[in-house]
Amino acid sequence: MVKLALAKGRLEEEAFSFLKGCGYTFKEATERSLVVEDLKGTMQIFIVKPLDVPTYVFSGIADVGICGTDSIVESQLKLIQPMKLPFGKSRMVLAGFEGFKPKNGVLSVATKFPVSTKMYFDAKKLDVKIIKLHGSVELAPLVGLAELIVDIVQTGRTLKENGLSILDEIYPISAIVTLNEVSYRTKRDEILNFLESLSRGMKG
Repeated sequence: MVKLALAKGRLEEEAFSFLKGCGYTFKEATERSLVVEDLKGTMQIFIVKPLDVPTYVFSGIADVGICGTDSIVESQLKLIQPMKLPFGKSRMVLAGFEGFKPKNGVLSVATKFPVSTKMYFDAKKLDVKIIKLHGSVELAPLVGLAELIVDIVQTGRTLKENGLSILDEIYPISAIVTLNEVSYRTKRDEILNFLESLSRGMKG
């Protein structure tokens, strides 16, 4: 049995739909189900927070993970990434008020993604104060907590509704398959069969 850690939330529904298209059928699950199995007993899925997927895979609790690019970047864990999947498309962006011009001194940036934010500003050799938030980061520039934000957008509509604009794209995001290195050796046939089913699903 392949154990799969799946990011709950925005990827979850798309992932289940894709897996069904790959030929998997699942036992009926409630919204509160944290563990779901396919009817043939070949796969067990753990529904976990997106940022926890790489940890479950790296630790070997899960053989395989499906999460967004952002979760892998933020985890800073080195994982095998055999393929991207054709869903979960979005972007990590820098946003602020249109025409923003930095003043002298240290920039303040609010985000749920401190690693991605630090990497971006380090590459530009800019000194920033990163303020980590857990809720809606769009509020931060409106109330003066931070000058800029780094966040994930799909359409950019929420930014516009709050008077903010995308100032730069940091990196594109999609759903990515990750593998545990030990599982890839010890369950090689099962995992290769799983990856093959995903490849067939992508070809339609």
